Amino acid sequence: MTTQRQGERPPKVRRNTIPTRRFLDRTLLFFAEGYTFTTRRYRRWRARAFDTRVLGRRTVFMSGRDATSLFYDGSRIVQSRLVPWPIRTTLFGEGAVHFLEGEAHRHRKAMFLSLVTPDAVAALAAATARRWDAAIDRWTPTSRIVLFDEAVQILGSAAFAWAGIPLERVDSGRRARDLATIVDGFGSIGLRHLRARLARTRSDRWARRLIADCRAGRLHPPAGSALDVIARHRDPDGRPLDERVAATELLNVVRPTVAVAYFVTFAALAMHTYPEWHRRLAYADEAFVEAFGYELRRFYPFAPVLGARVRQEFVWLGRRFPRGRQVMLDVFGTDRDPEAWTDPDRFDPYRFVGRKPDKLAWIPHGDGDPATSHRCAGEGVTTELLKTAVRKLCQLRYDVPPQDLDAPLNRMPTRPRSGFVMANVQRVPVRAMAGSQVR
Repeated sequence: MTTQRQGERPPKVRRNTIPTRRFLDRTLLFFAEGYTFTTRRYRRWRARAFDTRVLGRRTVFMSGRDATSLFYDGSRIVQSRLVPWPIRTTLFGEGAVHFLEGEAHRHRKAMFLSLVTPDAVAALAAATARRWDAAIDRWTPTSRIVLFDEAVQILGSAAFAWAGIPLERVDSGRRARDLATIVDGFGSIGLRHLRARLARTRSDRWARRLIADCRAGRLHPPAGSALDVIARHRDPDGRPLDERVAATELLNVVRPTVAVAYFVTFAALAMHTYPEWHRRLAYADEAFVEAFGYELRRFYPFAPVLGARVRQEFVWLGRRFPRGRQVMLDVFGTDRDPEAWTDPDRFDPYRFVGRKPDKLAWIPHGDGDPATSHRCAGEGVTTELLKTAVRKLCQLRYDVPPQDLDAPLNRMPTRPRSGFVMANVQRVPVRAMAGSQVR
């Protein structure tokens, strides 16, 4: 993965103010530079925050534990995600829980949390494990498979069944690819974004038919499944969700599940790049596999920033933040902040052995209480599905043929360009795997 130059570290911050470069709109630069847009300017201006103009609005970008604490201070910041309209409608959908506040948000969020109880997550992980086994059985020693594509299909099929969507009613391969395309294009401009928009349109129509059929009695999903719960859900005013909104929320259950394919691919990349961790994982206990997953999500990026607006005027680092000012929390920079992490550019799962992540420094899923804040309700799902995939990958011996494994930081979301091609895949006993390595 492309990061800053070897041996280079961001300079120590010497400013206790927020430099301003607001006169030129830097939207195109943000999309062109991707994850490095913020870190380049921190380095240039020797600051932990800066004021500029993005998307036509003055915006303060900020990074680090103090910034995270401020960003999730509900008395000063409106925590609903500030997302440009093209990204908002492509990735999340209009009317989604991500853009609600107060009681409306808490009530809708409770619906999502009811779907991801420990028992429900365990059932999804078990269903996914069975599909991993079936896929591995199909792979032969002469197969060349693209792990990202395989993970999309495995996770999509498991997510649809778990959500109560009858597989005989859905081309799971096509629908899973559409959901992956939505994720792949949400942070882009041009052709990738157009493909994502088209995939979103197809997915919305499909999800609306499912909701309509469920409400009309033509479809009977299992009680307590996502399709059943969302179709029957009523907002605080007692009215059922609008059909479009219900379809949006159904996609907001299955789409993030498919998106775990990004982390699965990064897991394979990490085990290939750092083979000592592959050997260690082959016979590791549950705690170490979980620690590996935490470090994976810290080290490899997904969302570059999170957006919000100022609720009440305040002063921070000597700068007045008026009501309505746009603020962006730098997720990538915070997860690699040298003031919070020792040797942050080193991949080391032992950071998390015996301890949970620092909630202000480790923010791939946001911060706060998932029940009351905008922290992702599916964080536990990601953890368990990633652990399941890592366990299955450690049961394999395979070759990694020549390919482009670079994950460019100007692509959002990024992943290895090749999708991680595997050849001569063979299942081997875990004991044998502990003494071997990927070739």
